[in-house]
Amino acid sequence: MIRHLIHWALAASVLATGASHAQTAASYPSKTVRIVVPYPAGGPVDAAARQVARGLAEQFGQPVVVDNKPGASSSLGAAEVAKSAADGHTLLFTLPDSFTYLPRLFKNLPYDPLKDFAPITQVASTPPVLVLRNDAGVASIKDLGPKSPPISFGTWGAGTYPHLIAAALAQKTRANMTIVGYRGGAPAVQDFMGGHIQMTIAGVPAALDIQIKGLGKIVAVGGGQRSAALPDVPTYAELGFTEATFSVPSWVALAAPAGTPVEVVNKVRDGVVKILAEKPMQDFLARFGWSAMGNTPAQFKAALERETPLIAEAMSTAGVQAE
Repeated sequence: MIRHLIHWALAASVLATGASHAQTAASYPSKTVRIVVPYPAGGPVDAAARQVARGLAEQFGQPVVVDNKPGASSSLGAAEVAKSAADGHTLLFTLPDSFTYLPRLFKNLPYDPLKDFAPITQVASTPPVLVLRNDAGVASIKDLGPKSPPISFGTWGAGTYPHLIAAALAQKTRANMTIVGYRGGAPAVQDFMGGHIQMTIAGVPAALDIQIKGLGKIVAVGGGQRSAALPDVPTYAELGFTEATFSVPSWVALAAPAGTPVEVVNKVRDGVVKILAEKPMQDFLARFGWSAMGNTPAQFKAALERETPLIAEAMSTAGVQAE
C-alpha cells in the first residue's frame, strides 16, 4: 500500500511539474518585457533591438520596451540584467563584448558571462570590415611589411575588436603601424575621412560611404566567410591572415538571467525567429549589411564557449592588461 502511495505521489509530482512548465510558457509574458541595450540610443544595435521589441510586442500582446543602459564598456547594462529576476521580463541585447571581451578587460567584472546568463539566440551577424585609404601608399593588407609606408590604424579603444585586428596585423606584417585609440567607431571614421589615419574598422554602411566618396576602399571582412552584402570583398583568411584573431565573428544577441525557465527562453527565441522572417527585419538587416541568425540557445552557448578562448588569445597578443 505504501509503495503504491509513493508511486502515485511521484507521478502526481511529474504531472504537476509538467503542468507548471506549460503554464509558465503560456502565461509569459505577464507584464512589460524590458530589453536592456548596454549602449547609447541611436546606434545600429539599438535600432536592431527596437525592431525585435516591436515584433515581440505584436506576438506577445504585451509591451516590450528598449532600455538603454550605456556605461563601463557595456558591463553596466549587462550586470543589471544578470542580477534581474529570472522570469524572462528583463533581457539583454548586446554585442559579443559583454560576454567574451570584458572578462579580459576588467579584473572585477560584476557578473560571470558564462554562468549568470541564459543564452537565448544570436540574432544576426554583423561583419566588421577593414577600410584602407586610397592615399595610404599600399593597395592591400598583403602589401604591409617592414618596408611599407607608415600606417596609422584607428581603433575604438583598448581591447576592442579593431584594436585586436590592428595588433594582429602589426605583429604578422611587422609594418610600421601606429595604433590610435578613439572613443568609439564614429570618431575613428571621421578621422579616417579627414586623412588623419589610414586604416580603421567600420560597419558596412559607413564603409560603403567611404568607398563611394572615393576616400578609401573595403579590403577585408572579418569572420569565417564573405559577407552577403559585400560578396566581392575577401576574408582575412583568403588574403593569408589565418590566425584565430582574424576569424572571430561579430554578432548581436539576446540573453536572459540565468535560471530563466527553458520554456520562456524557447518562446522568446521562437519569437525572434519569426521576426527574422518578416520583411521589415530583413530590410533592416540588408541596410546594415547584417545576416540573420536565430540559432538555438544551445548553439549560442557553444559559440560563447568556442569564442571566449579565442578572444583571450587575441587580447594576450595585443598586450591588453585587465584593469
